[in-house]
Amino acid sequence: MAVLLTHWFHTRRFAVRGKAAKRASQPRGFHGRHGNAITMGMQPGKVQYLEGLRGIAAMQVVLLHFVTGFMPSTVTHVWPPLRIVFDGHTAVYVFFLISGAVLTPSFARPGSFAVKLTRRVVRLGIPVAAAAAVATVLLMSLPDAHRRAAAITHSAWLAMDSSGAPTLAHVAREIGLDSLLLGYREATLFGPLVPYLPPMERSLDAPFWSLHLELYGSLLVLCLVSLRAWSLVAHRVAIVAAALAFATHPMFLFVVGHLLQPHSPRHGARGGGKTLTGLAVLLFGIALCASKDWRTVEWPRQLLCHTELACAPNLFQFQSQLGAIALYLGVLWCPLVWPILESTPCRYIGRLSFSIYLLHFPILFTIVCAAFMVIPSVFVAFLLLLGVTLLAAIGFERTVDRPAIALSRRIGRIQRRSSFTSASA
Repeated sequence: MAVLLTHWFHTRRFAVRGKAAKRASQPRGFHGRHGNAITMGMQPGKVQYLEGLRGIAAMQVVLLHFVTGFMPSTVTHVWPPLRIVFDGHTAVYVFFLISGAVLTPSFARPGSFAVKLTRRVVRLGIPVAAAAAVATVLLMSLPDAHRRAAAITHSAWLAMDSSGAPTLAHVAREIGLDSLLLGYREATLFGPLVPYLPPMERSLDAPFWSLHLELYGSLLVLCLVSLRAWSLVAHRVAIVAAALAFATHPMFLFVVGHLLQPHSPRHGARGGGKTLTGLAVLLFGIALCASKDWRTVEWPRQLLCHTELACAPNLFQFQSQLGAIALYLGVLWCPLVWPILESTPCRYIGRLSFSIYLLHFPILFTIVCAAFMVIPSVFVAFLLLLGVTLLAAIGFERTVDRPAIALSRRIGRIQRRSSFTSASA
């Protein structure tokens, strides 16, 4: 973390010096200062390879849950470098890094703090509510399918108590409180509430746990972007304060993503030195993900946990976070992988990634497990999971996710229109 902060501060210092003359020629006053501060170092438009990276990360989560449920021995006995294929833990942390990166220029656009936060809640909340409804219907229809399949696959994880047939109160609480606002017993930002929160195994849709951090991570990025628009010095002080308070916690990944803005392929230099550096960092990230028991990583975690307000609870989680940072940096610095991530299949899966992430778990625990009882073939179960999840994600993206994005944007347009009308009056 210290290396990242040092690199960022040096980069910012030289960038500011190089642009001093340009800033001097821009309009004075609040609007000139505001626009200049919030756009510094950001690339316009969508970076396509990040969308492809998001798609690959979503598939890693799907593979993790399938392998854990239907091939439990593979998780511990597979050749370590191959674990990256189904390392869904690291993949979720890559999601956080990407969110920090893409939300930074989004939050830098004109609009009030409250409206931007509202838009983010709408963007996350509507798909979560719809996914909870889908999970409820599936679990009510096939409440014990996963347990019966677990008796064959011998997966203790698949046999977890996933709430059975949920009640209306359970659904309402999951949508209104647990999934976004409060979190779960094993994953919450509110330690004093832990005894009153449900465990993740009681969730309608276990991947909901990460959306609690996603919401508050988004709020953290929004605060940093707003602070930078007000004062670059205050922004830097806030970055250092965050690093001192929770550098080993997953929330800091949103800060890292906020600092490490990606380059568009049309701007990025494809120099050999940079490419080799990126490739080396990618390989280092794979090594971190291969065996998450490095003692050289554990001692600094334990040291930092004595001084931080919030920290990674164990070596596995902390090394997963470091692996995610290394993989993300490797992608940013290695243009060789950009054409793969920008390919049509990767970008298409990336567009469906949120839908895939939300829907695959209840589909796995119900439809796939029920079919496995009829045809006890792991290969058939895998094909069924992929096919049903992709079809469901396509429909979900069109009918839920896309409208949620549109509504979020409409809220922003309404606010800008009302602000313009007020200013004109």
